[in-house]
Amino acid sequence: MQPILSLLPLLPFLPSSFLPFFPSAPFLLVLLARQRLLPTSKSLMAMRRERRNKSARTGAQTATTRMELNKTFGQHILRNPLLVQSIVEKAQLRSTDVVLEVGPGTGNLTLKLLEVVKKVIAVEVDPRMVVELQKRVSESPHASHLHVLHGDVIKMDLPYFDVCVANTPYQISSPLVFKLLAHRPAPRACV
Repeated sequence: MQPILSLLPLLPFLPSSFLPFFPSAPFLLVLLARQRLLPTSKSLMAMRRERRNKSARTGAQTATTRMELNKTFGQHILRNPLLVQSIVEKAQLRSTDVVLEVGPGTGNLTLKLLEVVKKVIAVEVDPRMVVELQKRVSESPHASHLHVLHGDVIKMDLPYFDVCVANTPYQISSPLVFKLLAHRPAPRACV
């Protein structure tokens, strides 16, 4: 029994040809649990509970306020700065562009867009996010370049824009694509 326990830490690194030399899988799992090398069901439940609580504290709330996201709108906050930068780069924006941003949320992507383009037209359905966006952008030097429209982008007539940049919820992705394809004049790019 002792030689098997001494090899347990190496088990993930052993080739599959060594597996016939070990006891059956259920017995091995019990041994791992007894040696505290495998989490118990109680510790797994505690880890899930901790992850859920952490998600409730950070993932479901914005950085500046403690508002919860509305799941009926499919809201999610884009917080990864590398992803934001990647979206801006892929849009190949020009300093003369007018950008339509669908679902700006708290404005992480909006602030980057405002640094690059002439004007950003942000369409947001949630009035709480509209207020949060306006408050956040008002502190930036580019506040005059933002025009916020409150409403459902699928149901409204879209103004003129050169490029559409969006981090859309899955619920409206297909209708939005068809609306953008039908929009005239056609945008140069949609990211």
